[in-house]
Amino acid sequence: MEKTEKKYNPLLILFSVLLFGGLWGILEATLGSFLHLPLVDAAGMYACSTTIMVPIAYFLMGACYKRTNTFRSVLYMGILAASIKALVCVIFHLSFNPCLYILLESACMAGAIAAIRPTKVISFRGLGTMIFANTSYLVLATFIRVNAATTTFSAFIANLEKYAFMFNMVAVIYTFAAGAAMYGLVKLAEKLNWNFDGVKKVIYSPITAGAVATAMVVVTFLIR
Repeated sequence: MEKTEKKYNPLLILFSVLLFGGLWGILEATLGSFLHLPLVDAAGMYACSTTIMVPIAYFLMGACYKRTNTFRSVLYMGILAASIKALVCVIFHLSFNPCLYILLESACMAGAIAAIRPTKVISFRGLGTMIFANTSYLVLATFIRVNAATTTFSAFIANLEKYAFMFNMVAVIYTFAAGAAMYGLVKLAEKLNWNFDGVKKVIYSPITAGAVATAMVVVTFLIR
């Protein structure tokens, strides 16, 4: 049972999932597609979707958890993104593998949050949650990918070393650097007494959440 179950608010969860899940979907369709281009892919682990998109997804899921105080919202985000992706796959006869990996990402993040319970997204505990979630995800994703290809155990170990260690380490470094930069900006804003109440009202409004979710569907179908 979740620690903050008494504060369970279905509407807050719904609009938060639409907002953060929509942002995740838009970034997957745009930035994610760009990172799969041959020119970018040639840069290797330093510019691939595993090291760049996965940390972004975990940050958005962490922000959704912080907003709703329930790790179930993270699972709902995965279901939303995977459902839209699955619909695109059905219509355009594409592989359903991305849907599986999206669900796996959200499940690993929900499990990590349930185990570690970070109180802040930008914190060492938050970074630890991301590392735990990403490592679990990469191990499971590698196992699924290798078994699907019916390759040998030695191939599994080689892929595990490549993704769970090398790619994972780059993702962690990127996440730490981005978190440190955001932490500095937050402290600067606090020192200058900047007021973001008006901005937060716009960002977290049901209208914004609905618009972002709609944009997610449109962008995903256009870029697929």
